[in-house]
Amino acid sequence: NFIKATESFDADDLAFFRSLPTKVNIAVVTEDANLDAVRDVPIIGRLSVEVSRLALRLFRPATHAEVVQAIMQDVSLLVDAQEMDPGKGRLPIIAFYTQEMRLVGVHACRLPELSAEMRRRRSAWIESHPEIWDAREPLDKMTPLTRTRLIQAIYALTPEQRVMWGRLTVKYWRRILSTPPAAAQAN
Repeated sequence: NFIKATESFDADDLAFFRSLPTKVNIAVVTEDANLDAVRDVPIIGRLSVEVSRLALRLFRPATHAEVVQAIMQDVSLLVDAQEMDPGKGRLPIIAFYTQEMRLVGVHACRLPELSAEMRRRRSAWIESHPEIWDAREPLDKMTPLTRTRLIQAIYALTPEQRVMWGRLTVKYWRRILSTPPAAAQAN
């Protein structure tokens, strides 16, 4: 995913990130097994390698509990903290900070458009499998087989879709970093 991440940004994106007036600190709260993290973290990681203006640090809730708590406290000023509770698998949380460690913006979990697409896929899969008795249950109440099949249906992306969502994600990060810090703090 790290190698293919370059497909998610183009020369214009690189020029934007390289032209940032100062270094941007990026704190990512993530877990390796989280499927949203598998999609998005390699992109921000590759972008930070390609662009010297991005200083990236990764934190895992289980091993960096105090740091994650501090990030969550910062981020709760901009986003409803319950929507992105790392204890409920809502990762990654990508927090963008100025050099002075003022929070500029946050990308929590996934793009809203992708969340809507995943809800649509979930509904379609459930409707197309009426024979699966526990398909309408919450994920934690499903049998492991049903849960696995549903998650595969929700997260399956063609190479073209993966690139499309990656590009939209990079554009979202650009919008975050285009917002003046004072305005971002007020939102």
